[in-house]
Amino acid sequence: MPLDAPFRLGPFVVDVQGRLQPSDSGRFPSFRLAWRGCPVQARLDDGGGMEGGARLALSATVGRVPSTAGGDTAHNRERRSITLGALEGLADSPDQAARLRLLPDHRVAMEASRPVTLPVSAADLLTQIACFLLDLGPYLDLFAEAGVPVEATGAAPSRNGGMAKIWPG
Repeated sequence: MPLDAPFRLGPFVVDVQGRLQPSDSGRFPSFRLAWRGCPVQARLDDGGGMEGGARLALSATVGRVPSTAGGDTAHNRERRSITLGALEGLADSPDQAARLRLLPDHRVAMEASRPVTLPVSAADLLTQIACFLLDLGPYLDLFAEAGVPVEATGAAPSRNGGMAKIWPG
């Protein structure tokens, strides 16, 4: 039995070919997930007004630079030095697919932005997200080697809302 397209599915309108488009041009969907314990946020936005286009913004909290305040200060200083050294080495990386940012609360965020043409298939969106997660892996390994644990309870950095779906939960 064929479906009558277009139809609304959550925050999307699904066209005859099964492609997705936000149902409200002023509200773009977003969702969060965890990859290897690392909080990740994926969000569609208008791409700065590109005609027929959008942008998939991806961000993840890779870890937190250890503080020298409280606890075992000598151990924290050593981990802090290793972490900042790793960040400095990564800043010189020629890879422009993603960038690392040190946030004011000492969290390290990895961010990427990928162009998307609307309407878009779910497979294309998931492919872009999977590529970001694969890019994220070596950074998680590097910080784990430096003794910087991923803060699984922290939220992924977010610029501006959109609707958020959290799975599981």
